[in-house]
Amino acid sequence: MISRRNLVWLIPFLLFLSFPLWRIPVASFLSPRGGYDPSLAERKLDAHNFNMDNVHITQSEYGKTTLKIAADRAFTGKTVDEFRMEEVDAVITGNNSEKTFITSRSGIFDKQTAILTLIDEVVVIKPKDNAELYTDLLVYNNKTHMAHSPGKTQVIGKGFEIRGHNLLVNTLTKSYKIDGRVRCKLTGFSSP
Repeated sequence: MISRRNLVWLIPFLLFLSFPLWRIPVASFLSPRGGYDPSLAERKLDAHNFNMDNVHITQSEYGKTTLKIAADRAFTGKTVDEFRMEEVDAVITGNNSEKTFITSRSGIFDKQTAILTLIDEVVVIKPKDNAELYTDLLVYNNKTHMAHSPGKTQVIGKGFEIRGHNLLVNTLTKSYKIDGRVRCKLTGFSSP
């Protein structure tokens, strides 16, 4: 006699015995359509491409903002950590909260090394020292606080004008070094 209790065991047993009959149609129904292309698994997508307008970048050190960059446009550089920018305005804040204002036509910021490279019509204005710097290429390392201008450079301040090549500035010690043919024009200078 078949009772309900035996029927519960009988259904899985019948499915097991009839497996060779229904396996092929069910397997073909459940198999994926279209095949597999191994080249799709090897394709690497470039996930860091971007192109943005009105970009603001802020870098802080020990809770204080040390570098602010504003650019009209920014886009992907050669690496994931590199940002290329156009029409750059930067503000560098020193240890004594001294601000230095920098503008340029284009720039590259590497967030890994904290190096800001400014290119074409670079103007640096330091209001506290009443000085301005003009050059076509300026590289600023925010970690070492060193600025380097390998090309022609002009520094204008109250009572002086200096022209030369290969300017190196340490913003911590406020020391300047200019190489090449240096031309210095001083006003209001009296001989000793």
